[in-house]
Amino acid sequence: MNKIQFTLGGTAWINLVNTRYLSNEKEVDILLESSKTFKWLEENHLLREYDVKVLEDKEWLNLLTNELISLRDLCKMILSDLKQQEKLSVTTIEQLSRMVQEINVNLAVIPTKEKIKLVSEGKTTRDHVLYNIVYSITHTLNSISNERIRECEHQDCIHYFVDTSKPGKRRWCSMELCGNRQKAAEFYARKKNKK
Repeated sequence: MNKIQFTLGGTAWINLVNTRYLSNEKEVDILLESSKTFKWLEENHLLREYDVKVLEDKEWLNLLTNELISLRDLCKMILSDLKQQEKLSVTTIEQLSRMVQEINVNLAVIPTKEKIKLVSEGKTTRDHVLYNIVYSITHTLNSISNERIRECEHQDCIHYFVDTSKPGKRRWCSMELCGNRQKAAEFYARKKNKK
């Protein structure tokens, strides 16, 4: 999985779902490899300087990875609910609520160049990462219409994405990864049919 694939979904929770992908018709899970998990966390801007130091301890990274896998399953449930019934099921909301109750958050004042900013952040690395992913779920569901949360149309892709294009007609997780492959396949199929 290259760097661009870590953020294809456009928001952290969908990027978490996309940590599983197909390669040579086999499913690959990047969360099963510590270095890729750490890179995914960095690319999604989920780590503070302090968190980077904490996760140098492989045991802490493994514990966080287990939490991410559970949260990924919940994110898949959310996507399934949206696809099947266009809203979250009671079961999904209950699971999300239980997870939120286990996340400890503080308010912090962060100085910027000329002002100060009030931010919410997790008390621990685990809390911080999970809070930001859960926040991305609620932010997406409250600010983006469900129709713009899509699965890539390429037959060999299992990625999802938020379509932020102006016309709202995006079909691929990435033009470079799937769009060009699909267009090439269609071109060769048309060429073959002309013979």
